[in-house]
Amino acid sequence: MQINELEKDKNVIVKEYIFDANDVKRLEDKAVNSLNSKGYQIEGFRVGRVPKEIYKLRLKDAFYNIYVADEAIIEVEDELDKENISVVIPPVIVDARFDANGGKVVVELHLEPEVTFDPSKIKVRKAKEDEVLESYVEMRVKYMLDEHAVLEPKEGEAQEGDVVKVKETVLLNEKAIRDHEEREYLLLKDDERDAVKQLYGKKKGDTVEFEKTFEKSENEKITYKYILEVEEIYNRILPVLNDEFVKSLAIENVETLEGLKEKFRNEGKEIYDRELGDSYRMQIIDQIPSATEIDISEKTIQRAVENIIDNLKEEGKYDDYIKSYGSEEKLVEEFKNYYINLIKKDLVVKKLAEENDVKVNDEDIKAYAEIVSVEWGVSPDRAEALIKSRIDLRNEVIMDIVESKVANLLIDKVQVEEVSFNKDEKNEEEKSE
Repeated sequence: MQINELEKDKNVIVKEYIFDANDVKRLEDKAVNSLNSKGYQIEGFRVGRVPKEIYKLRLKDAFYNIYVADEAIIEVEDELDKENISVVIPPVIVDARFDANGGKVVVELHLEPEVTFDPSKIKVRKAKEDEVLESYVEMRVKYMLDEHAVLEPKEGEAQEGDVVKVKETVLLNEKAIRDHEEREYLLLKDDERDAVKQLYGKKKGDTVEFEKTFEKSENEKITYKYILEVEEIYNRILPVLNDEFVKSLAIENVETLEGLKEKFRNEGKEIYDRELGDSYRMQIIDQIPSATEIDISEKTIQRAVENIIDNLKEEGKYDDYIKSYGSEEKLVEEFKNYYINLIKKDLVVKKLAEENDVKVNDEDIKAYAEIVSVEWGVSPDRAEALIKSRIDLRNEVIMDIVESKVANLLIDKVQVEEVSFNKDEKNEEEKSE
């Protein structure tokens, strides 16, 4: 076998594998063995013992251009495996032609393109720690007060802060979805629920009726009728927030209001640090493509997009995608951008993982299983067993862990912008800019 390089375009190399007459004789024998092993029946010959010449007569040009060519392609693939090259899409057989005198296989190889990554171009955002902790403490204190609120029946209209007890019926085409179900609504101005809005100004014994329409599908809507019978209105009396109230809670090692706030502040700090790390990792991984230059051939992008489209067509989803994007041209452009960003991210993660000797061990998978077990609704042991038993899931998990470790390596190399979610402070910052 002779190998020639026909063309090179960035990361794409086109190679030609030449087979001479002696190679073809060897491939003919392989083709015959393969055909006989499949049990083809030809009249006058025993199954599995059909001579080569008979196959040649029966199959004619197809004997060489299909069966001999298939054996040649297998040998080419074996040769490529020995080279141990890294490709971003599988080798593409561009041409394969054979006759008794020789033949060739032309292969398009899409090697991993070169990438240049600059982590300083990545900018991650974090909420101001003091602001977040202050909000967390306020929320926890408010929740604590709400838990210990006293409800006293009141006369008159339901107002802000009151609790309204109702018997609620929900009808769909006169069928009761909910029938005189007891519910309580706390009236707060920020609550956008229709039921809450309708209950303002109502008195004990009043009945509230309203309808709400939802889109079930593009051409179908459903309308629910709500009937709320007001049974009682309560004035919600919150306890006085002071040291005495805190002592009544009997929280270990907490006896003062300041001590309670400090406890909540420490809780919030743990949550803030954990979620900040997760946020940094997500932001870094998402921004890797924008901080990366790639030297990639249009041929690779085109082949990748064709593969995506072929898969969608096999799944019967392609027409739906065209409809959602408005045209085939827009869809193809979207797939191109998607693939370029995906390959940038994957190659940078792979490169950094190799340079920093990032590994995934059993402890990493165990820790990952503990986190996702709640989401999956199984025990940590069961989640770990599922990950280890399914190769596709295991590969996905390993990639997630590697990405997380690579992102951790980059945290000290990216820009960090502290942002305020406080409306007043945010407006002042915007004015100063």
